[in-house]
Parts: sequence; C-alpha cells; structure tokens
Amino acid sequence: MVRTSIRLTSALPVVTMLVLLILHIFSPAPPAMFVLIVLLGVLGASYFWATQMARNVTVQRQRRYGWSQVGDVIEERFTMHNESILPVLWAEVRDFSDLPGYNASRGVGLSSRATTRWMTGGTCERRGIYRLGPLTIRMGDPFGLFDVRLIHDYTEEFVVYPPVVAMPHLVEPRGMARGSARANIRSADLTTNAASVRSYSPGDALNRIHWRSTARRSVPDHEQIFVKEFDLEPSGDLWIIVDLYGPAHAGEDMESTEEYAVVLAASVANQMLRDNHAVGLITHTDEPLIIPPQKGYQQLWELLRALADVHAVSEVPLDRLLHLAEPIIGRGMTALLITPSTDPRWIQGLPILLRHGIHPVGVLLDAASFGGQGEVVGIVSALADLGVPSRVIDRGYTFDRLIEKRRQKPEYRVLGTGRVVMTDPGEQAEWIPLGQRETEP
Repeated sequence: MVRTSIRLTSALPVVTMLVLLILHIFSPAPPAMFVLIVLLGVLGASYFWATQMARNVTVQRQRRYGWSQVGDVIEERFTMHNESILPVLWAEVRDFSDLPGYNASRGVGLSSRATTRWMTGGTCERRGIYRLGPLTIRMGDPFGLFDVRLIHDYTEEFVVYPPVVAMPHLVEPRGMARGSARANIRSADLTTNAASVRSYSPGDALNRIHWRSTARRSVPDHEQIFVKEFDLEPSGDLWIIVDLYGPAHAGEDMESTEEYAVVLAASVANQMLRDNHAVGLITHTDEPLIIPPQKGYQQLWELLRALADVHAVSEVPLDRLLHLAEPIIGRGMTALLITPSTDPRWIQGLPILLRHGIHPVGVLLDAASFGGQGEVVGIVSALADLGVPSRVIDRGYTFDRLIEKRRQKPEYRVLGTGRVVMTDPGEQAEWIPLGQRETEP
C-alpha cells in the first residue's frame, strides 16, 4: 500500500498573506496588493507542483532472490518513474530495512516524463530473519513551501541462513556402523540381532526361549530357562542438541562459540540428510525449540531457518536441556551434543541416555580459545570414561563452504582479443517485486 501526504513546511507565507490582506482592506496600497498577488501565485504554483509529484511519481522495488546465506550479496533494483509534465528537482529515498550492513537510501532527481533506475547492494554479514522495507520518498517544490511524501508500507521477510560447510564425519549414527559392530546397550524389544541369553523372567514370550542354552545349562535338580537377549536395533537417525545457555558461550560476532555452534549444527544436518538419515533439532533460546527428525531436502531448509534465528540467550543449562530432551529422543537414535560448556554436571546425565538406548556424541567448543573460561580437557576425559566419542573445535577452525556464495554483482572478463566484457553470474535469476515471496530452494 502506498500513502501520500502533502504538508506545508512553514506557516510564514500564509501568515504574511493574511497580514497583507488585512492591510489592503483597511489601507489599500498598490505595493501590498502586488506582493499579495505574487505570494498567492507562488503558493498556488508550489501546491500544483506538489500535487503533480504526489500523483505521478511511482517507485518500484525489486530484489534478486528472497534468501541468502552469510557472505552472500543482496542486490536490489529501484525504478522511479515521473509521468508529470513537471520535473522532480530532488527526491530523498529513505529505506527502513533492518538488515545489518545494508542501506538502500539514496538521493535522486528526475526530469519530466522520465524514468531512472539504480541498484543497491550489500553483503549479508549476519544470519537472522530481517525485514526489507518500508520505503519513504520525500520530495519538494522549487520554493520549498510543500513537503511531499510517498510512503510505501509494504515489507518483506528476508532470511539470511547460516553457512553450510564441509565437515569431517563428526558423528556416525548407529545405523551406519560397519563390520561386526554391535550396540553396547541391550534391548528388551525384539530386534533382528540376538546378542546373548539371560534367565527367564515372568512375562517373557515363549518364542524368545533359547532351548539349546536351556538344555545345556540345566541340571536335573535345578532346571533353569534361558531367553534370548537382543541388541538394540540401530536406526541411523540423528538428533542435534545445541547448547545455547548464555553464560557458557564466549567470543564476539562471527568468532564466537554461538556462531560456531550454529554452523556446526547446520553443516552436520546437511551431511546427514544427504546421506538419507532423518535429522531433528533440540535447543532452547527464550523457549524450547524442537524440530522432529525427518528426511529430505525440505527438512534441511527448515532446520537452517530455525538456526538462522537462534541466539545464546537461554537460561537453561545443558544438564537441564538433556533432562528435557531425554523423553523426546527415541531408543536407538544418536544425539549429537554441540556445547561450549565445561560444567561437569551435564556429564552426569549421559548414563541415563545410555541406559535408555540413546547414543550421545560430543562436539565440544573450546570456550577458552574464544576468550572464555574453563578447560575442555576434563570434559573430554569424562566422556571417554563413559565410552562417548567427542571432538574438540577451537577458534580458528577452517570452514570450507559447500554452497557457493552468490555473486550477484557484475563481473568483468577479458576476451582473447583483449576486449573487456561484463558478465552477470546471476543473470538467470529473475527480479522479483517486493511483496512477492520467492520460495526457498
């Protein structure tokens, strides 16, 4: 929706005209009458000029792509058209988008019945969900008597996703175990993997009795029945648990444990989903955030969108988060814990996960390398004692992007003849008017 307003910048001309009119009534004088007529003509001409701009000036805002990742270039194109017979001597285009590091405001001028175009661009510096718009165009007549404003109220959500990087295999879900690997936790449920036998308990099904062991171990004066005990059925699915407890994090901006945690979560999710595993997310910011495990490309973008807008502001430490997550995570699933916490209390909750058939894996962010407190060595040792694999990531870890940055600005190429030509890497991307949302890939 576009709203227009015409406002008198100063009451002085009107007051002057009223004074001259009163003087002319009580004491007619040709000079006063002349000045009154001139002021009336100037005021009328200025108002006509202002109304022409309000009615005949239009601005269209278009952007290329409706989403980006950190490091991508956002590019917008503005088209301003004047259908009036009068020129626009000056126009201040002011943009109120809240995307960090991006400013589309500009000053322009426009001849009568003319069109001008300009492009603005900027780098998406931080992940998040931002707003493009609204837009205000402020213009004025040659005498500066009227202020004309065109207010474009439309806005659009613009998502900057976290980058997806190439990662070593930090986690290998149990469903991917190679060779003769077996689960360390026995299951009371029937699976395809019989691991051992145990004494019969009331309620055990008859088809689970291992008759050979029963015959071999029983003696005439003491008969004992043995039943089969099964390995936990591996599922290969993954829950990513991101610790966003504020006091545990350290660093600033992109070199912070918060950003590293988000990038790691996004990258592991991409890796596992491409390997056809279901991936879910559990974290806590101002409130719990739970995305159930699903497979497919759409799940990746749902996870990336959720990770784009999370920050380390939670008041729930990791030990409490694990307590909340334990009933949600199914048996046989892998839980990837991404945390900078060196508080040993969260380690005490892992045996409960293990007893429930959940297989934790730790990705530990070395908060000390980011300027924080605590030593990660003790956490690594405690995890090793429980048989929980872990990996330490410190500041300066090299992240190699998997999804190329979209360079939307023109590039220049030198031909064999020496001629320089301009190429547009994103020329196949359409310009979309603001308000028409582009679907995510």
